[in-house]
Amino acid sequence: MGKTTIFDFMKAYKAALKKKDGKKKYYWGFMGDILGELILPTDEEIIEFANRDLSSTVALRFFLQPWIMPDFFLFTEESKERIRDTLAWYLHQPEKELDSIVNAFQIPIRVESSRQLYTVIWQEFFLSDFPDPIDPDEYEEDTSPEFINSLYKMAERPDWSDTSYYSNPERIGTVKKDLIEWYTPDRSLEEIQRWALTGIRPNNIPGLISDATKWLDWYDMNRGNERALKQFGELQENGLYVDRLTLTFDKDIGIGFFAGTTKPIKTRRARFLFDKLGNLLANYPILK
Repeated sequence: MGKTTIFDFMKAYKAALKKKDGKKKYYWGFMGDILGELILPTDEEIIEFANRDLSSTVALRFFLQPWIMPDFFLFTEESKERIRDTLAWYLHQPEKELDSIVNAFQIPIRVESSRQLYTVIWQEFFLSDFPDPIDPDEYEEDTSPEFINSLYKMAERPDWSDTSYYSNPERIGTVKKDLIEWYTPDRSLEEIQRWALTGIRPNNIPGLISDATKWLDWYDMNRGNERALKQFGELQENGLYVDRLTLTFDKDIGIGFFAGTTKPIKTRRARFLFDKLGNLLANYPILK
């Protein structure tokens, strides 16, 4: 019997999903996966975005379009269906649940409400005002490692030289190179707490209050990097493209604070972000 590859495993997993109870699957992490370039702001953008008035739906819509739509077009049809089911589920949840997602992903813009943010995203993605009422019994959360990392994109990147309406955003600064430094074990717990309470990042750049974390030690951080890069490469070899992976470890690997709190929380889960060439851009423990 030949060696089972990750591609074989994913095929079997998808088949098993279809045979299961037929429920619609959702995962909270997809709510960050759909935010495109907005999740990788430069220092200049962090400062500029935090001062923007995006309280009106119109202003928020025009701001979001170039940051999220180019990425959405790249998702496979199966991935878009998972995004749709996840958005529909969370847009029918209490506001505090949506707030916790906004804080977890350190979204760098000030919005009137988390529901307003994700309602606009729904409208842009699916061209309808709001998802129809749902039957909760038809939905089921899937936190399996295979599912939470299953938002795939087309490997071939479209040619945006046609000045499409949803062209890539014109960045204010350069693409981030030092995001990894924000979360290293060398950061003091005081720095991370200040971030959670004031929005000031470890590099002293003022932003918005959000969840804030750091790695507990270099061994786990480097081990996580190796795992994420290996998994990224295996997927790409089989024609599957991702730019975000979430990994769960068998022990606590990170510590941090939920937005606006002072009690440190440990976590076993971390998130890894890649550029289109597979270079690791960010790696941070997540608390939610």
